[in-house]
Amino acid sequence: MNKSDLINRTAETAGIPKTNAKQVVDAVLSSIGETLAGGDKVSLKGFGTFQTRERASRKARNLHTSEIITLPAKRVPVFKPGSPVKNKVAAGNPAEDFAALSTEQETGSISTAVNKPAPSSRQPKVIAVTSGKGGTGKTNFVINSAIALAQRGLRVYVIDADLGTANVDVLLGLHCKKTINTLVEDRDMDLLDIIVEGPEGIKIIPGGSGLQSLAELSTEELGRIINMLRPLEELADVILIDTGSGISRNVVDFAVAADEVVVVITPEPSSISDAYAIIKVLSAREIKPVINMVINLVENYTEARQVASKMIDVAERFLNMHPRPIGHIVKDDNLVRSVKQFKPLVLYNPLAPASRCINAIAEILIPIPDKMPETAENDSDFLGKLKTLFSRSAG
Repeated sequence: MNKSDLINRTAETAGIPKTNAKQVVDAVLSSIGETLAGGDKVSLKGFGTFQTRERASRKARNLHTSEIITLPAKRVPVFKPGSPVKNKVAAGNPAEDFAALSTEQETGSISTAVNKPAPSSRQPKVIAVTSGKGGTGKTNFVINSAIALAQRGLRVYVIDADLGTANVDVLLGLHCKKTINTLVEDRDMDLLDIIVEGPEGIKIIPGGSGLQSLAELSTEELGRIINMLRPLEELADVILIDTGSGISRNVVDFAVAADEVVVVITPEPSSISDAYAIIKVLSAREIKPVINMVINLVENYTEARQVASKMIDVAERFLNMHPRPIGHIVKDDNLVRSVKQFKPLVLYNPLAPASRCINAIAEILIPIPDKMPETAENDSDFLGKLKTLFSRSAG
């Protein structure tokens, strides 16, 4: 039974509208998630027991390169069915049912991708995440999406490119003494010297709050910094770039150089107008990246659809562009609590409504091997384009 079936069954059994039934189901799932996050177990009479257990590190096949990797140990939710559920399963084909359930839990909805690994010559997928204004939840989206992708067996690197107010490390409770600033100031430093490991094995390249623009660097310094990033082409499957907000040259250049852009928007009128402004600037560039939209901090799907429709309508009418909505994230008090504890939401409460939204978006962001470009010439890949763009800016 999926969530929709559960909502329908609840509405039918309780004699209430589906809207109310959905609120009940969401509240129950959120409560279960919070209880599990606290280390307790949840028992539902006649149904079964939920609890968490420590899953040891294990070997898995990387979905992007076919390489065998080690997934770190983690706590995972498990379900022990009660007698009524066991009896119902026994009446069907238990071997087939449990085999399907086990496969779904272990590999998720992307299990078929394992059968089509990408060759090692593929480049990582580079995704720039931006917003028209601050306060949209952009950095939280980057962190949680990175973890969700890592949980699917991908090697994920996060570049904190919000060069004025870098804070990815702060939200994770990490204390990074060495940042991109350090690479600029110390010629003896190497990229590996500043990379720090975050939850679920994601790798963080901390930004420098004092580094206002790569365009301010000399051609030699810029080349040295970008060349230091070259190893990421072999080490990463996905590179997420947390850009600044607004339409500064830094933000636009990072976005244009990426394979895809995710614009995070909230329902506030100022956020919508500022998001349109950055899409308009990107539409005027010679190289036009794929533009995705994530509608954040919404009450429900209906509100998200209204915001997305409005953006698509004006972009098509005035810019001849069609930004693609790839998902929404609902308002969730769990996020506030997770931030206070310096723990990403998808780990703090995997069953929270916003966590489920983020995981759905992560599925869409997974690189599709057949659509990823082969290793390109140095002047046409992400780092090559970035160097060219910032060099022009300096000029």
